[in-house]
Amino acid sequence: MLTAAALLIAAAAPSADTELPIAPPESLTGIVPPMSAPPASPYWQVVIEQQLIIRVPAQRSPLNNFAARPAPQLRLREQPVEWKEKKGPKCVAMRNIMGMQAAQGDSIDLITRQKQRLRAQLNRGCRALDFYAGFYMQGNKDGQLCEGRDEIHARTGAKCEVNKFRLMVPVPRDDD
Repeated sequence: MLTAAALLIAAAAPSADTELPIAPPESLTGIVPPMSAPPASPYWQVVIEQQLIIRVPAQRSPLNNFAARPAPQLRLREQPVEWKEKKGPKCVAMRNIMGMQAAQGDSIDLITRQKQRLRAQLNRGCRALDFYAGFYMQGNKDGQLCEGRDEIHARTGAKCEVNKFRLMVPVPRDDD
């Protein structure tokens, strides 16, 4: 603004040859736009968006044995265990899921902090082998992974919805 006013004054000034009386420049208030009125309310709206993505690592299983950790040198003989399916919950708290194993062709086993095993049956066309390296799940407001609602994302790019959860109960197997 000051530069424009200085240019106007310089343009209006007479040259050095002429001796005309110098008149004061016109008021600059006509050139400066008026200040805008302050907003009606002193509050501003700020939108903050967050995205939470939870990574669930894979653990050793018969389908993805190449993801296994090195076996310990001394191993105690473990009793063979069979798993029996029982009715499971509709939703699982995401913070309780510690790991997963690829179990069957269309389902993965989720291991919880309470040492429970939940079998998540995936929707049609999804393969458990796609989840050999673990999966991601996107956090939501209730912090739950629910059947028929939420998707899990394989690290390979596959996206699958969980159709049903089944609680897996260990049943000791007799060796004959």
